Amino acid sequence: MKASPAVCFSVALANTRAFDDNSGYPRPILVPRVDKLVIDKARRRLTLMGCKRIVRSYRISLGAEGSAPAGRYVVAGRNPKSPFHLALRLARQAPAAAEHAGGGLQLHGTPDWLGPLAVALKGSDWTPGGIGVANDEIEDIWNLVSDGTPVTIRP
Repeated sequence: MKASPAVCFSVALANTRAFDDNSGYPRPILVPRVDKLVIDKARRRLTLMGCKRIVRSYRISLGAEGSAPAGRYVVAGRNPKSPFHLALRLARQAPAAAEHAGGGLQLHGTPDWLGPLAVALKGSDWTPGGIGVANDEIEDIWNLVSDGTPVTIRP
């Protein structure tokens, strides 16, 4: 008997602005489950992977001299009150390296106080030691990525 490949989908409220006209509640949207994030610093690209396929891809901004150290991380928490719209905290996977650089590393949006001017930051290296994306993109990532998801940062 031939085994069928597993389908990795989950129901998420990926776009909470999409409302059902009849009930007023957000419609669940079927999206592939994200099981890994890959950050390629040289290409300035964040890729969300699910079942070894690309789910989404975003242009990123880095800090001074590409300050996010390469290595293996995990999404270790969330900060909904971040001054950078929303933020996912990244922690090193290796316990011995917990005190090493990267303890304060975050994947975050743009500063809320900039409002519509934040568009000017897209693609430039402006973030103070983290990995920045546009606010609408961090909202997508926030909804698609769960805590504990592995993150690989490549040089």
